[in-house]
Amino acid sequence: MSGIALLKCRSCGHHWQFRRAACPVCAAIEPEAVAVAGGGTVWSVTTVHRAPLPEWDVPGGYAIALVTLDEGVRVMCRAESGLAIGEPVRVTLRDGLPHAART
Repeated sequence: MSGIALLKCRSCGHHWQFRRAACPVCAAIEPEAVAVAGGGTVWSVTTVHRAPLPEWDVPGGYAIALVTLDEGVRVMCRAESGLAIGEPVRVTLRDGLPHAART
């Protein structure tokens, strides 16, 4: 498993990322937390050249990507350099942060 967890509606099966008490689609309450494999596709990718924190500063910058997981949820994550839009990736947790790498 990737370490990535989403919320899933027990009623309609919709997945989402951010905690909320009710499903954003059908309003059913008491969603369940589910672990997901982390497979997905790059939706968008960019390189950050000016890090928001000094400890994140890397010579040449670092990549971030918006990834659409196989469950349909989009997550923002650090990314391997050189990823392209449409490329298949696996999202895992590294130091508590999501990270996308080629499959």
